Amino acid sequence: MLYLYQVDLYPFGVNKMARKVIGYIELVWTCDSCGTRNPGAIRSCTACGAPQPVDVKFERVDPSTFNFIKDEALIRMAKSGPDKHCPYCGTRNLAEAQTCVECGGDLTVGATSRPAGVVLEEQADQQPLEAGISREPKPVKPLPKWVLILAVLFLLALCYFGGMYISQMNKTDRVNATVSQAYWQRQVVLEAYQLVQSQAWLDDIPPNAQAYNCKLTYRYNSETQMPNSEEVCGEPYTVDTGTGIGEVVQDCYYKVYEDYCSYDTMQWVAIDTLTLDGYGTDARWPTANLGNAQRLGNSTESYVITFYGDGSEYRYNTSDYELFQNAYPGSDWVIEVNGFGNITGLAPD
Repeated sequence: MLYLYQVDLYPFGVNKMARKVIGYIELVWTCDSCGTRNPGAIRSCTACGAPQPVDVKFERVDPSTFNFIKDEALIRMAKSGPDKHCPYCGTRNLAEAQTCVECGGDLTVGATSRPAGVVLEEQADQQPLEAGISREPKPVKPLPKWVLILAVLFLLALCYFGGMYISQMNKTDRVNATVSQAYWQRQVVLEAYQLVQSQAWLDDIPPNAQAYNCKLTYRYNSETQMPNSEEVCGEPYTVDTGTGIGEVVQDCYYKVYEDYCSYDTMQWVAIDTLTLDGYGTDARWPTANLGNAQRLGNSTESYVITFYGDGSEYRYNTSDYELFQNAYPGSDWVIEVNGFGNITGLAPD
């Protein structure tokens, strides 16, 4: 019995991510006028009364932990969409507001919504430059002169030898030659119809085969939960909703496991390669006494013609049997030979 194993572990692609919401936290913003840190949902400074600026940047209260809020009103506000600023007085209003809470202006026309979707942890990783430190990139130290000289010499040598190679490939000489030897080889694959044990995913097994020894094996990743799947999530991070409330999320995917099984099936299998070779142009195919449930499969043929001319020997490989039959020993030919001694063309003389 033969044993064949093949596994396709990546038929559906990998690393498909879905965003999973864990909860919501209140953010803070810093007043430009007095430097006071205020709760994100408060629209004016609690110390000096200055309005929240249009380009306000929210931050986490404590970057080391997530203090999830339970106030349903704040959660609904976060889910409703980013706040919008009044085009008349600049006051920040809820996303669903139709008129400004400060001046009564119409918010259905001209109001600008705050940007949303910024990951706050990425902002925290961008450390500000200290005073006196230049933003100019450090100058790159030039390479030593000897390195540049070696590089130039290498390029010149590459161009020189490359040019010589191309010249020899394109250079051809016509040579009057005589066939001194003709060699042939033919091969045929011998196949038998046998019981073969294979392995495959359960849904790929032929319908007439019986599956056994099935094991749940990782197959692909999915954005949604599937049967026999395992959830894998990354580190939590905070997304600015544009409301002063942060949405804490994780990027998650599901590792899906499916049955990978063994099965038996009858198949034609190569059991031997029959070879016959010889000299001369009378090439023959190998023969075989076929047994029960045996047959001849794919076949190949190759021929080598040896020429002699101008004091040199040249070999030409081909699979063209008609050409080979004309190249009997002693026949005269005109061959074209490149600078490397390879035959690039030939014709009977």
